[in-house]
Amino acid sequence: MSLHRRQFLRFACTVATCGVAPWPTTASAAQTGSLTRWAGDLRQHGHVDARGAAARFFDPRGLCAEPSGGVLVADAANALVRRIAPDGTVSTLAGVPELRKTVEGPASQAGFVGPDALAVGADGSVYVADSYANTLRVLRNGVVSLLAGADQLPGYADGAGPQARFNHPVGIALDPRSGDLLVADAYNHTIRRVARDGLVSTLAGTPGINEHRDGPVRHALFNTPVGIAVHGDGSIYVSEYFNHDLRRISPHGEVSTVAGLAGQPGDLDGPGPSARLRRPQQIAFDATGVLYIADAGNRQLRALGRDGVLRTLAGRPDAELAAPGPLPAALGTPYGVAPGPGGTIAVSSGQAVLLVRGSA
Repeated sequence: MSLHRRQFLRFACTVATCGVAPWPTTASAAQTGSLTRWAGDLRQHGHVDARGAAARFFDPRGLCAEPSGGVLVADAANALVRRIAPDGTVSTLAGVPELRKTVEGPASQAGFVGPDALAVGADGSVYVADSYANTLRVLRNGVVSLLAGADQLPGYADGAGPQARFNHPVGIALDPRSGDLLVADAYNHTIRRVARDGLVSTLAGTPGINEHRDGPVRHALFNTPVGIAVHGDGSIYVSEYFNHDLRRISPHGEVSTVAGLAGQPGDLDGPGPSARLRRPQQIAFDATGVLYIADAGNRQLRALGRDGVLRTLAGRPDAELAAPGPLPAALGTPYGVAPGPGGTIAVSSGQAVLLVRGSA
């Protein structure tokens, strides 16, 4: 399978960070904490189930926390769903390595094209955004099945299960109030909702229009939404890759910008409207309500506190490759983010999953 679409967002990010034009940077505050490798090798890819540095991934992307303290990994180029136990032991939950083909059935025989994001339901079901197949899949009771979309048929359509169409669904999150799956449908520039019976509807955005407009949800516009997370109060947060910002959909259906300025990439900490991001990828809340952002273009892990202030937790814009050590250390280009064991934050970068220990 061609990796063209997988490479597109990553290439755009590389161009943005390596251009000659400077951008404003945040003043570095004193930081305490560390960046450590949890599992995988930063440089070498492969498929090995093992513990810690002996394990191998191939383009690990979206991460999702488990109640047990483990983290699930969308191992995109391996076309697998993997799990990292709290002690760093990696196992394969579903898929055939590098099959890159849609196959339904028992987890060990199922096939994915290129999974990008994961979510775990209250019943233990694992939802998979198989982004490069333009489908949403579910692993339930050891069996992988289609939830919505049509295999490798990009498009836009609401409707029941296989009648629905997506165009590169990237971020997913479960709405704890309804049990519905929320989807950042990147190339349709929309936020979609998938009910438990597979019925797909559009929550926000207009397909084919990549703009920025706040206000009532029926009029709001988005530009390449890629990350999505749900706050405890029911608010839905969305990261926008090409708008360089974070948006919030309130429980009452109002869309606002909570960090960054649309169309103005940069690297600046501070209160939401004055802060700057550069091509943010996936996002996740911790148990305290802090929102963590894989700020890919700035090669940093950022945190939006409950006070509405954006802060840099780890990483440096000038460091192309990840290098564990005392914070800020170097993250390389982060993609997935999720709460990890023992109060850490897990971040996928390169061919590994790292742990950030520090305070936001």
